Amino acid sequence: MIKTAARLISHALLGKSGKQPLDIARVRKVLILRNDKIGDMIVTTALLRELKKNYPHWQIDVAASSANRDVIAANPHVSDILIWDKQPLLRDLRTTIADLRRRRYDVIFNPYNRFSIPLLLRIKWLGARYLTGFAIPKYGTSTAKLGMFDHTVPCDRSRHILHSYFAAFAAFGLRDIDMRYELFGVEAHAAPIDDACDTLLRSYAGLFCLNFQGSNAQRTVSVADAQRCCAALAARYPRHALLVIAAPGTEARAAGIVDGAGHANVMLAPPTGHILQLAALIRRCELVLSPDTSVIHIASAYDRKIVGYYIRTDNYHWFYPASRQYRVILAPGLTLDKVSADETLAAVAALMDGKTAAVQAAG
Repeated sequence: MIKTAARLISHALLGKSGKQPLDIARVRKVLILRNDKIGDMIVTTALLRELKKNYPHWQIDVAASSANRDVIAANPHVSDILIWDKQPLLRDLRTTIADLRRRRYDVIFNPYNRFSIPLLLRIKWLGARYLTGFAIPKYGTSTAKLGMFDHTVPCDRSRHILHSYFAAFAAFGLRDIDMRYELFGVEAHAAPIDDACDTLLRSYAGLFCLNFQGSNAQRTVSVADAQRCCAALAARYPRHALLVIAAPGTEARAAGIVDGAGHANVMLAPPTGHILQLAALIRRCELVLSPDTSVIHIASAYDRKIVGYYIRTDNYHWFYPASRQYRVILAPGLTLDKVSADETLAAVAALMDGKTAAVQAAG
């Protein structure tokens, strides 16, 4: 009964009348919804570039969050950035949704692969002439059957998410698609990072960096495991400095990892309070180790060697590192409660030997 009621409510609330077929010649204003996390925005930079490359006359706006707007603040492919943070529905209607609706977008792309009635209502009220997104099943129906969408494609859970993003724009005839990520504006934040890295490289042959902090507790490497991984890497690569990144609020834990590793070539990374400072650091590192978070995607933008720690969700298919040389260490379950120093060392050795992409299951 609950599923039936939810299906009926969905179809009643999420329809749209007066639909018009897509006329690409009339498209001038496009809105990309991306008001979520930093890593998601970095991945989406490939789509922004390819849309602008194929349709340079388009106005491409992005609805970003306060958390991820800095990723595209200097992006030349974006015309306007509109902040859309989470707030109660009625306040949303009076503020952000009302503002976006007044802009009368020809095309809106919804990249979210979830069926949420509150989310979909917000998107419907934006009033897009043409709305494209994903066919997500729920309540015995699918977003493909909701009248608010003009076009949907399956979200392919076996391939990188960008394949599905570009599939949503298949009718637009995008040519010569390049899936590389890109970051702009890093130079404005790079000077103190570059000075620190230059100093280190007078004593060391190269730089590695470790990010232990994930997007939540389940995706965070423990202090003890990080200490063991750092100690093993430091002993194997004594001519490299291993920099431990401290996200804001994790400085004490980072210091504990450095102290517990017990090697002089394990040290705290230069402070990176701004996301583009972090990018400036990562671009100077030869190899990056991190849970599945924005650090992976920044390292991908610079084609660095990457060891990624992933829990057993679809993310290791959707958001694997977009770099030529990487190793994914796949946890046995839904947490990173046991990150192996031996597996980490083996993954790093493979990358330093020039081997390419692979996924290995943790023991």
